[in-house]
Amino acid sequence: MRPDDRGSSGGVFSGIDPDKLNGTIDSVRRDQSTLQDRAYYYKTQLAYYGIGTKEFADVLHVASWAQDELPMLKRRYHLAMKMDNDPYPGVKGMVQINEAAVSRAANAAAAKAAKRATELAKKDPEDLSPDEFDELNELFAQNYDEYPFAEKVVGALGAKKTLQLWEKMSNLDKPAGYGETSDFARADKLDDMQKNLSLTVAAATNSDSPAMKKWKKDMVAIGDQPVGEKGAPPYGDSGGPEGFIVMSNLMRYGDYDDKFLEDYGTALVKEDRRILENAGQPYSSGWGTTSTVNHLGNDEGNDPLTGYMKALANSPDAATNFFTAKQKGDDGKAETNFKYLFEERKWPDDSMPGKESVTGLNSMGHALEAATTGHRPGEQATAEDIKHSKEQAGLFSALVKSVSEDQDRLRDHEFLSDSFANISAEYMPDLQRSLDADVKYRDKLYPTSGATAKIERVDALRFLHAVSRNEEGYERLMVSQHVYAAALMEAQAKHPDAYPQPTDVTIDKIAYETGLFQGVIGDGQHFQADKNDADANARDGAWKEHASLWGGSLVGSATSIAMAPFTGPAGVYAGGLAGTAAGEIFSGILDGFDGDGSEEKQQVYQNVKNADQNEQSAILTTQNSVKAATGDDAAASRAGDEAGKGFNDAGELIRNSSAAE
Repeated sequence: MRPDDRGSSGGVFSGIDPDKLNGTIDSVRRDQSTLQDRAYYYKTQLAYYGIGTKEFADVLHVASWAQDELPMLKRRYHLAMKMDNDPYPGVKGMVQINEAAVSRAANAAAAKAAKRATELAKKDPEDLSPDEFDELNELFAQNYDEYPFAEKVVGALGAKKTLQLWEKMSNLDKPAGYGETSDFARADKLDDMQKNLSLTVAAATNSDSPAMKKWKKDMVAIGDQPVGEKGAPPYGDSGGPEGFIVMSNLMRYGDYDDKFLEDYGTALVKEDRRILENAGQPYSSGWGTTSTVNHLGNDEGNDPLTGYMKALANSPDAATNFFTAKQKGDDGKAETNFKYLFEERKWPDDSMPGKESVTGLNSMGHALEAATTGHRPGEQATAEDIKHSKEQAGLFSALVKSVSEDQDRLRDHEFLSDSFANISAEYMPDLQRSLDADVKYRDKLYPTSGATAKIERVDALRFLHAVSRNEEGYERLMVSQHVYAAALMEAQAKHPDAYPQPTDVTIDKIAYETGLFQGVIGDGQHFQADKNDADANARDGAWKEHASLWGGSLVGSATSIAMAPFTGPAGVYAGGLAGTAAGEIFSGILDGFDGDGSEEKQQVYQNVKNADQNEQSAILTTQNSVKAATGDDAAASRAGDEAGKGFNDAGELIRNSSAAE
């Protein structure tokens, strides 16, 4: 433990690795039960023969102690699972928890709250008074992450009752009949209720209590069944929406158990294939329901893949496993879930009346970010995240290859470009290697800390060109590559033996390939602007503010990826961006660079539709990167020539790859 050094509460914080603690809890739970059972057995047997049994009292005391401590260990685990925890400094995989929140009194209070919430949740939602509705909503909001609240409430409800609770509650604001109005007084609170119930259910799935084990198994099993009871044929009620539709709308918030998400996703995709294959046939219209199931966002919630994708975005390990898992395709051959969802599935229009929604596909983009990078979208990569696994790198390779084979897979859904650019920022060395002609030693120039994505040059070119046609995609690629290159130059300059060339040649080479990369993506943005006959937007204060929002984590990740192979992750994260070449370049892109002898800063990337201005911006930014990394004016001067050559050589590569089509 250590005192709180953040100056917020003055409490004492301990570092917890949630996965390891969960393993310890399983071991203690299992072993204390075995210890207690065997001690009682031998105590009874020895007493029969008149042999003293005092020693077994100590054994039973240990077993009793372990049983008493289990609730405290579980509370620590659930506190460690909170999504807004800060990492514990210097120890990978650990998060900080406030020990003040770990007490038997807190457990007792949560159990008491769970009892009351269960009483309310088991009532027919139509019978809840406005005050009771508010009370239940508040109980969920205040206690969802207070062990053992969630597991007791959700476990007591069971899988089907959980679905019925939300389906009935979600429709409380519906008029009883045509031309009538609803008298439900809390219609404006249903969105809060959906969020708070979602958080509670998500927290509960991280429990391995007998009730929750059954709940998770049952939820997967009943996903393809109506949540209500079917009426007698031929005119009886259909039973309402399928379980998958209702459950997935409770997945828009919260951190769900990984194994549950994987099992659920396998069953969901199997049912999704069946549903969509029959869409358009008599008595089948695909996913849909007349019931109201969603009060969050601008989609109806009829497509269960939407909420599920949101859950995967919050659970990177589950996302990786899901997208790389295989199921039988239409031709009977095994194919990955990534291939099915990105290349084959016809995502239904699930927009609310009068609104246009792309939430489903956009959520898939966020889930792919989590799956390929190992962290949630918008977060900076940790020291552990930048060591990509074989599965993560393989998924990124498949993504690049897929877009290269058919750029319209992205162009028809260009709003995915920001997600694909975010992913690319964390695979910058992999992409740069694919463009580098030094096949034998490019891994020395662009080293990685983990597995490397295998990407062919033509695929990288076509992928980058497609992503950069979208303005958001272009800007994120442009910034992250410049920052990565600046950090890499600084690292190579400090480690002259890393690459088998003199340092000045190494820096020149990185400058050339920076120009090449920027030339490829600059052409993509210029190409689309011409195609759309659109005027380029000037980089104003609003753009800077917007770029600052996404830039911090993106730039931090790109810098760490560049430097970690040289200095080790600890060195990168201890120093941060302050005073680094990467930090200087990011600031320059936003606010302009000094250096032309005037007081006015030189602005870059002001008009991406103007190819000459684009080239000049790439050159100037690269020169400033070299100066910041090496402090050498001569090297910075040479970098201008090298970056210019690279920028112009990009045109031939684009033509040869047929990227601009």
